[in-house]
Amino acid sequence: MPARAATPFDAPRISALLERSLHSPEAVLASALPVPYAAGAVSGVGGLVLGVAGITGRRLHVFLEQYRGQLRSAALVYDGRRPEWVVLLLAAMFEPGGADSAFRLLSGISAAAARAGMQRLFAAVPDEARARETFFQAGFYSYTRETWFVATRAQLVEPRRASGRRAGSSDAHDLFRFYAATTPHAVQRAEQLSIPDFDASRRGGAYDPPHLVGGNPLSMRRAAALIDGDERATRAFAFAFEGRDRHPHVLKVRTRDGDVDLAQDLARQALAALPPGRAVTVPVRSYEEHVGRALLSEGFREAATSMLFVKELAVKIEERAFAPAVVR
Repeated sequence: MPARAATPFDAPRISALLERSLHSPEAVLASALPVPYAAGAVSGVGGLVLGVAGITGRRLHVFLEQYRGQLRSAALVYDGRRPEWVVLLLAAMFEPGGADSAFRLLSGISAAAARAGMQRLFAAVPDEARARETFFQAGFYSYTRETWFVATRAQLVEPRRASGRRAGSSDAHDLFRFYAATTPHAVQRAEQLSIPDFDASRRGGAYDPPHLVGGNPLSMRRAAALIDGDERATRAFAFAFEGRDRHPHVLKVRTRDGDVDLAQDLARQALAALPPGRAVTVPVRSYEEHVGRALLSEGFREAATSMLFVKELAVKIEERAFAPAVVR
């Protein structure tokens, strides 16, 4: 049976499949959080009912694939303020046929996203052969690798100096230039971010998963947005997001020129804005390995590695260029 959008009557079965999959990591083929913390991306039966009924707006879509009445795979998909959808969680039975079901589910999600006018579909995929191959076969490609660092509680001490100041709307251009200078071209091409996406006074944009951060944007709130630099150049930024329900806190730090000390100071300063008593997770991409060194020195540990995948649903067509005609 082809994949379809879920109805409120499907919510109990979907919730049971997702909860069961969280105790069997090999059944999770995509997750916006490290698999050990993927429960933070699940809304529970009540949240799923509201989502599939449309009561929470168009921001959460739920899809499923079944065969002869048996639910074999399901996915939660986030619809933000950009022309793209993000797979928050995709789980499939580990039994034979589960990967085929996930492939059909991804094909159905892609078709639904294209009909809705979306241009891209993103997913964070565990760095495991079964998950990777399923997404490759569904037409996705990987544009970077991301490792999650976790501290069960904030262990950072006071920063050596107050490095960052609060970022505002006027910093959007500087933040975009910093992003462009510190981000590989392949990643920029996949993410398609622009200056308005870096306006810190707005929701979404670059501050929605999977761009600068990961996680379920419906279960976290931005608590701090810091920028460090002067009129000549931006040196670093840090963003802290407060988790709600079962969602951990999320921190994102990036510095220029591999500055480990500045990464430590900004991480400490941003974490001061988060309430204690909850795990803190930090996504670090392959080109930000100096941030990983800073976190390890502060008591964090590696929790999981994901591949960030994207599927382009619409290809931008270049405008025709005309050369001036020489009239004799």
